[in-house]
Amino acid sequence: MISGKAVIKVLPCSGGWISLQETLQPQYLIEQPEREISWRDENLSETTSYAPQGGWLLIDAIAHPSGQVTAATIKVNPQRGDSMEINLLRFKAGNLIAEQQILPIILPDPHKNYFPVSLDRIKLVPYGEELYLIARWDQNEVIAYKLGFDNGKFQIEWEKLVEPPSYIESVGIIGGGFDNFHQGDRFIRIHAGVDSQGNVYIAVPSGEEIISAHDSWFHENLSVGTVPGNYDFGVAILTKFSPEGDRIYAKLEGQSRSKQLLNMRVSNQAVYLFGRIKTGTNPESWDAWLLTADTQGNIVTESNIDIKNGDMFWDLCPLPSGGALAVGTIDYTQNPSGLSVSDTRLAVAVELDAQGNILREIKLPQGPSDRGSEAMSVTLRDGNAIFAGAHNAPGTHAPVYSDGFIAIRNYSR
Repeated sequence: MISGKAVIKVLPCSGGWISLQETLQPQYLIEQPEREISWRDENLSETTSYAPQGGWLLIDAIAHPSGQVTAATIKVNPQRGDSMEINLLRFKAGNLIAEQQILPIILPDPHKNYFPVSLDRIKLVPYGEELYLIARWDQNEVIAYKLGFDNGKFQIEWEKLVEPPSYIESVGIIGGGFDNFHQGDRFIRIHAGVDSQGNVYIAVPSGEEIISAHDSWFHENLSVGTVPGNYDFGVAILTKFSPEGDRIYAKLEGQSRSKQLLNMRVSNQAVYLFGRIKTGTNPESWDAWLLTADTQGNIVTESNIDIKNGDMFWDLCPLPSGGALAVGTIDYTQNPSGLSVSDTRLAVAVELDAQGNILREIKLPQGPSDRGSEAMSVTLRDGNAIFAGAHNAPGTHAPVYSDGFIAIRNYSR
């Protein structure tokens, strides 16, 4: 147990593991995620940790084959008109060895800076010792960077605009409760993955304003795939770049009505978008949701996965079979006309086939029965599946605290 935290990511690292941990906070602090990195030995015992100081917020971290770790931090600088600043940090054996400031592309006719809603707006993707950084800046523009690392320094190889500036509307929990499943800031969060050839795929949650801005900027017509009369503006805009920075395509994925995108993963054969979908008007009428597209962005399958009462997926690992090992939360209820989620819920892990059918469930440890358990991360390594998440977590209006967990299960397929 990791007291007072939620473990949102665990990754293999030379000689052990790294974990990205978060102290849960109520809705009114949603724009300031409180995270840290822990280095762990093979037995998962913490050996050292890092949390930024001086107003910087740690957003994401990744591990490289060398065992080095790259982290991304962000802060808002009130002395510069509340503009955002991003730094990349490189660690070796837990020690900081390099730092690089990242700057946005200067766009013509800049807009007024929008209220940040949330600073959880950076995604890192490793590609060997190189990496991709995807960042949403002050005007909600999304920019992709490819960086190398050599002779103790980062080198920016290219930077490309993924989505132009646009207004993003947000919602909040009445009374300052906890925001289960990122209902208030999921349109701010961005998702990305890379295949073995170095092609990077970026999913940006879509909406009326961002599609209009996209079509105007890139002279495309994603709007043709929307149904404005039904408030259907697609799930996400999926953009693919080559390793050299060539923009290969941008496509509107799926129909958005009642679907909530929470994460994505990439294999050499497919792109997986997943989260949850509202299926009715009862408190338990939520299923986990999975959309699989090929590497050209064409939808192959789309599934609602009904496990037990309210269901959702936080993470998955693609499998060679075309299926996936997915983790998340089950057995919750939600106010049919609001955002309030029940205190009680269970962590879940399921193996899916290529069509999204459940092949088996893998038992996970659970926390106190009157609070929530959630599986938030899954990683495969050397015949084992490593699961991580939170026990003793709040519902929407419960006291906001949790304990993290990491569990290893033998897994061979």
